[in-house]
Amino acid sequence: MKEKLLFVTKGGEDCDKGFYYVLELAKALNEGVAVLMVYSKRARETFEDVMAAAAFAEAGDVETMRELMRGQEKEIKEEAAEKINDFSEKCRDANIDFLSGVKAGEIIQVIKDFLKDKPGIDMILLSPNLSGDKKLLDIKKMLKSITKPIVTIMAAKAEA
Repeated sequence: MKEKLLFVTKGGEDCDKGFYYVLELAKALNEGVAVLMVYSKRARETFEDVMAAAAFAEAGDVETMRELMRGQEKEIKEEAAEKINDFSEKCRDANIDFLSGVKAGEIIQVIKDFLKDKPGIDMILLSPNLSGDKKLLDIKKMLKSITKPIVTIMAAKAEA
């Protein structure tokens, strides 16, 4: 496996933004692509979900509360599997080696853990859904703790 480029994206519907750039770069460099999809530990918990789960727990219906929470987890796994399959298909069509991972946790730590297991990664490319959100990811902190080159992919804005 010759994955040298790591595309890191936040799981969700816009997780594929920036992937085509990575795909074209991989083609130009004749390298493989690894995709790391990161979810926060509370990726799908909305206020309504938390309140509903709390209400069931308060009423003593712990099983229904657990089912609510498992349903969210199942939904996340299905969505991630669909997106990873799409990324894999695009790489296969372009004859590019592909590897993927889906993890939950703090982004910088998840990336560091992924890199420990995959020493062949030479460059990290952050999707626009990560690099454009300063509350989600502290790039300066990331640069201090990860020694690989990091590229932030920004979404293009159309001018009138």
